[in-house]
Parts: sequence; structure tokens; C-alpha cells
Amino acid sequence: MTVINLYWALRADGDRRAGLMIEAARNTDRDTLDIIRGWVEQLAAQAVLHAGTTITVHGDTATIRQPRQPEPELTLNFQDWIIHAADRLLVVDDDVFHADYSATPPIHI
Repeated sequence: MTVINLYWALRADGDRRAGLMIEAARNTDRDTLDIIRGWVEQLAAQAVLHAGTTITVHGDTATIRQPRQPEPELTLNFQDWIIHAADRLLVVDDDVFHADYSATPPIHI
């Protein structure tokens, strides 16, 4: 089972337009959270994310610190989604994810 999948934004998010392709994963269990941690660490090591981006796991949640972002500290709770969009990470709950993102590309791309 692939944990990190591609999705498309259905709505604009600040300076990001609808139709933007994103990578996302859902925090469903400890094993998945460990994969998410490795993914975030890899993005940071490759300088895809700003220097200083870190993730710390605490049981079934994680704290993500990303300097120079509107959301400098995020909490990834159980069943939340973590989204990599451009140069930052976002965390959204399940309802927001299903309302704003899709596994099927929007028709207007």
C-alpha cells in the first residue's frame, strides 16, 4: 500500500490556484506515521522544504516545525492529512481534505 499519494487541489489556497498537484498522506497508525516522518525528513534533506523543517513523533501524533511559513508549527493528529504543496506542509482534517482535494484531476486543468 502506498502511503504518500498524489491529489489535486479543488479550490485556491492563498497564492496557490485550483488544479495544483499535491502529495498527501493520512495519519492512520504508527507505521504510517513513521513513513510520514521519513518523507518529511527526506523533503527537508533535499531542500524541497525550508531549512530547519523538522517533524517529531509523539505516540499517534506528530509536531511539524517549519520556519518562515504562515503556519510555523503544525500538529498532525490521528486521522489528519498532511499535505505537501509547493514549499510548505499543511495539516487538515478529513472533512476539509475531502472537500478541497481529489484523487481525480479537475476538468479545467
